[in-house]
Amino acid sequence: MRKITLLFMAILSAAQLSAQTTFELDWEQGVMGAAASFTIEQGDTVLWTWSNGAPHSVTSLAGSVEDFDSSIITGEGTEFMYTFTVLGENPYQCDVHPNNMFGTITVEEILSVQDKFEQNINFYPNPVEDKLIIESLYKFDTYEIFNLQGKKVGQGLGEGTYTHLETSYLTTGMYFVRIVADDLTATIKINKK
Repeated sequence: MRKITLLFMAILSAAQLSAQTTFELDWEQGVMGAAASFTIEQGDTVLWTWSNGAPHSVTSLAGSVEDFDSSIITGEGTEFMYTFTVLGENPYQCDVHPNNMFGTITVEEILSVQDKFEQNINFYPNPVEDKLIIESLYKFDTYEIFNLQGKKVGQGLGEGTYTHLETSYLTTGMYFVRIVADDLTATIKINKK
């Protein structure tokens, strides 16, 4: 009986380690480029949610390794979900707003949760003047800003999967921003004008 219990626990642990993730993206005009481009693991799902009542679609483009199409849908809160199973790049767009709603989903074979967190932090503009925007597939809790000497010069709370960092008080130069989400951490380098 003990061997069966141990075997069951080992199988359960392996299943939990290989559990796939669903990533959420608010889908509206202006969500494009880096803000709509992510690196995920094979078997992960992306859920696009319409942030307004305007008509949108999520449509794969030529060169995408997978074909997906939500068709044109209208309605705030409308959702389209797709699970990616093939390795490679998947450029996509909204057929209604192709110039300001587009991105690429890159699918890799195996990524740790830490790797997914680090690879999916987008920040802009860089160099920054007054405000830095940080976006992530993961909801993050806090951030800290350090100068090149390692002294903490700023900190704040995350606002879910994005935040706006006030940087006008920083002097010109390079800084490191440490972003924390539960047990995950990532550090980015920014240049203040």
